[in-house]
Amino acid sequence: MTEPNAVVEFLVRSLQQVDPMPLTGNQLSTLVRLAFPNFRAEAHGSRTLREFIRQNANEIAEFGRAGMDVSYCLRSSAQAKLEFGRTSPQVDSPLAQLMKNTRAWKTFTSPDSAYRLYVTEQGVLRIMHSNSRPLPEWKEIPRISGEALLQIGRDFKSGLDDMQRNVLGPVLEERKWWIPFFERVQLLGLKSKWIEFRTRRIRDEFQRRIETLPPVSAIAELPSMPVSAAPPDATVQPQSDFSIRVVAANVVQRMTESELRALNLPLGYVMDALSTR
Repeated sequence: MTEPNAVVEFLVRSLQQVDPMPLTGNQLSTLVRLAFPNFRAEAHGSRTLREFIRQNANEIAEFGRAGMDVSYCLRSSAQAKLEFGRTSPQVDSPLAQLMKNTRAWKTFTSPDSAYRLYVTEQGVLRIMHSNSRPLPEWKEIPRISGEALLQIGRDFKSGLDDMQRNVLGPVLEERKWWIPFFERVQLLGLKSKWIEFRTRRIRDEFQRRIETLPPVSAIAELPSMPVSAAPPDATVQPQSDFSIRVVAANVVQRMTESELRALNLPLGYVMDALSTR
């Protein structure tokens, strides 16, 4: 029998992949059937998947309706979503988010980082590992390059007096120049001036990259699932093979290798189905 904890973990991961977008009960039901073909809510004392989630998945919250179906999101995001619906607050600009979010700043200013920075259609910054798949409508913000960071150091040096330039100049030729550069800036009493100069230039570079991002030409979303005419607590009927194939492709493309290995999913069957579409 399928372990309920495995199903709950899978449902949470599925919602994390699309957060902040909710998923309907029909969509979650389809994903569960793909990942756990032998799963039956009744075997765990629940009449439906909805009841199973209520009884076992504290991390998942019901969030509104989609027709006669129920939509779900992570409980950690539910309150923020409700407040957004009531007050429609303005989202901070991407630049303001960058300045407040240490992880976003570090990702943008680290050319060799394993993480990537994206902006959603709503203007929200997202940080993801390079092995993860973002939603198709998210746009990647190219990180600042090592050459651009070096130029910032050179420009800072050029505005100093001869003695200070002579102290800082040689370290700019080193491979990891920023380590001895910062040490010498401190010795010269220029730490605050350097931090302010560097921050301003990085802010300007980030804003330029935001303004030059290409527009989204096409938005790929999870397919719209047919809504059953049955009451919300009724057992969800199987969706068409076509819907299942599309959902499987969407989910698999966004998962990391470790997440794929954790799935109890007959990928061979899915690939065979996709090849005959």
